[in-house]
Amino acid sequence: MKQRPECRTTNPIEALSSADHARWSAVPDRPGTRSPRRLGRAFAVAGLIMIPWVLYLSMSLPKEAMDSHWALGWVGLDSCEALALFATGRFLRRADNRCTLTATAAAALLLTDAWFDVTAATPGGELAIAIAMAVCVEIPVAIVCAVLALRLIRHPFPQSETAEQESL
Repeated sequence: MKQRPECRTTNPIEALSSADHARWSAVPDRPGTRSPRRLGRAFAVAGLIMIPWVLYLSMSLPKEAMDSHWALGWVGLDSCEALALFATGRFLRRADNRCTLTATAAAALLLTDAWFDVTAATPGGELAIAIAMAVCVEIPVAIVCAVLALRLIRHPFPQSETAEQESL
């Protein structure tokens, strides 16, 4: 009669965290594979790429519209998007579970931006550009952020030994 191998831990949470550690540490960082480090780099770059866009907006938007702070509102929204994307990238590169928070914030900000871009655009070319930006950039990036956050909620990064010591 065969005996089952003895399990080192009876705590299912510890068993799951060791399985998650094996999954995340087994992910190679090479072309064609999914890697938190590569995705983190992509998010950080996306946040940095938005900086020139924010500067362009700050100079090109009308100083006044129906609201005297119209340009400031758009620049502020896009600045928050850039910060959320950059922070998500930094946290991902460090395998830090806090990236679920920043990815969720980035998704909400991107969807808000898409909504206001489309609803505030005047009919014609401006509306076409707003729809194209929403469909091709803002909504897909928001979906990636939301999926990332959901996956990391279900399967978080393993907690490193240094993080455990810092929390004590």
